[in-house]
Amino acid sequence: MDRLGFFKHGLSSLLDVAQSIIGLKHAADSFTEAVDEALSNIKTDIGLHLPSLDAQMYQDPQGTICDIAEMGYTLLEVGAYTPGKAQDLSIARLKELSDGAGLKIAGVHINKPYERPTPQENKPADTESQVAVKEPADQKAQPDPNAEWWQKALDDAQALGCRYVTMARMPDYPTDEVIDEYIVYFNLIGELTAERKMQFCFHPRKAELQRGEDSLSIFDRIAAGCDPQKVAFQIDTYEATEAGIDILELLNTQGKRVALLHIHDYGIVGESGKIDLDSIIAKGVRTGVRDIMLEVSDYSMPPKNCVERSLQNVQNLPSVRF
Repeated sequence: MDRLGFFKHGLSSLLDVAQSIIGLKHAADSFTEAVDEALSNIKTDIGLHLPSLDAQMYQDPQGTICDIAEMGYTLLEVGAYTPGKAQDLSIARLKELSDGAGLKIAGVHINKPYERPTPQENKPADTESQVAVKEPADQKAQPDPNAEWWQKALDDAQALGCRYVTMARMPDYPTDEVIDEYIVYFNLIGELTAERKMQFCFHPRKAELQRGEDSLSIFDRIAAGCDPQKVAFQIDTYEATEAGIDILELLNTQGKRVALLHIHDYGIVGESGKIDLDSIIAKGVRTGVRDIMLEVSDYSMPPKNCVERSLQNVQNLPSVRF
């Protein structure tokens, strides 16, 4: 049970108990103590970025998802999306397996490059009058191929039960023009996602986070150019560390726009000693991070063991044991 669920279901009942036992005068103080004691054994929901077990998912999807639930994960973030499928399973089958294991699919990574609309052919001018032939006023504009593609993809995300839709890809070495195109593109995706009561997030990689000679990164430009109401962020602790970013300062700067954290380390999460995950999670809770997803991409033992030990390490952090 997460903190929000605890307060929703327990606030009034605990206050009633406190008042009936010790009277109204001391109820507030005793209630605060009761909450602190109750929360000491409550852990936040922790999700797994499912591509961490990619090979296992292809070999035995049902067994792998059951193993994830038995480890103690409560959320999944799926990847390897193609229209109608994710993790090489149909949308319906993946939802069926996750529901059967008691896991909620909180998000999906969908990495669809921007597609420039095909330019309409210009109609020739009247050679005698040199006046261009005007389009009929009621003629429909050419459909945006990006919007059409995303409408179908978001149908799939809704069918999975997602709260978040995340994109973690931009072209390598983008020009200023391409960055501007992606600002417009992300705003479009964000608007379509919000219409379906989901949140769109951009997950910057090392390349997008590294600052150039002008002290601005691609991420900085995306953050400044995108509508905060449409585009939030998922910050990856490994990618940000590799880029030389002070993650605590980034959380301060971006505040609630950082909706998700990818808790990602150099190998098993929490064992490299290179990333202060406890401080990052604690800071994220204060600044508005809504969920955390663990990611493992470097394995020193069988992947399943790495994923399980990563969860145990994170669950034992003071920031997670509220």
